[in-house]
Amino acid sequence: MSSSTLPFSSNHMKFSPPTSYLIAEAKVNGIRGLVLLDTGSGLTIISFQHWSIIGDKSSPLTPYTGPDIHGPEGSSICPVGWVTVDIAIAGIIIQHKTILDKNFKHLILIGNDLMKNIGIVLDIQANKMWLRTKPNLQYDI
Repeated sequence: MSSSTLPFSSNHMKFSPPTSYLIAEAKVNGIRGLVLLDTGSGLTIISFQHWSIIGDKSSPLTPYTGPDIHGPEGSSICPVGWVTVDIAIAGIIIQHKTILDKNFKHLILIGNDLMKNIGIVLDIQANKMWLRTKPNLQYDI
C-alpha cells in the first residue's frame, strides 16, 4: 500500500484504547493512522501482523536477539525482529529502527526512543504535543 490511509486507527485496534491513552496521528511508511504514544516504553513497537499489511516487503528484517520485552499489559510481546521505517509525526519525517512483535496488543506504539530523538514535548492536560524546536506549532493528542 502506498501513501493512502490504512486502518490503524482505534476502530481497527485489537483492543479499543482507554481514554487515558495518548493517541496521535502519524504516518508509517506513508500510511496515515493513529499511534499510541507511550512515555513508559523505551522502544517503538509495531505488531508483526500489522506490519504484514503496512510494511515495505523489500525492507530487511533483522532478527531480534536481545532480552524478552514486555508490553504495557505486562506480558511478553515475543519480539520477532527489527525493521527501519519512515515515521511522520508532529510535522517531521524520520527513519527509525522499530521492533516487530507477535503478541503485542496494539498496532503501533511510539516509545521514548523516537520521542526523545525528535524532541516531542507532551502536554497531557491540554492534550497537545509539539517539537521542542517548534513550540508554537502544536498537534492534538
